[in-house]
Amino acid sequence: MSAQTATGQLTIEWDDDFVMVFSFAGASGKLYAGFVHAIQATQIVTGSQTQTSPTVQQINQMGIQLTLDPQTWVETVKNGARNSSGAKIVYDDSTSVNYTTATNQSFALQILYSISG
Repeated sequence: MSAQTATGQLTIEWDDDFVMVFSFAGASGKLYAGFVHAIQATQIVTGSQTQTSPTVQQINQMGIQLTLDPQTWVETVKNGARNSSGAKIVYDDSTSVNYTTATNQSFALQILYSISG
């Protein structure tokens, strides 16, 4: 693995509200990176119900909800595509993962470490 840094204009190549793929100029030319940006949420609820009379019942519930939202990366990529200053990308130049979209477009995605800008 070799971490590389590229700074510059980004181009959004694919965004179906589930996966975002963008391109940037890397040391070896035009490269692609992407990530899943569907909001993933998990909710666990437990409780009890007690019938106190034929018309009244008592319900107690407790729950926890966990959410993962990579929205900051989405906004960073969008701003990097809009602004001439672009964004700073840290990626692995030795490894890529093939991704094919629902419309049969294929991208070799570099492993992405961070986006800022």
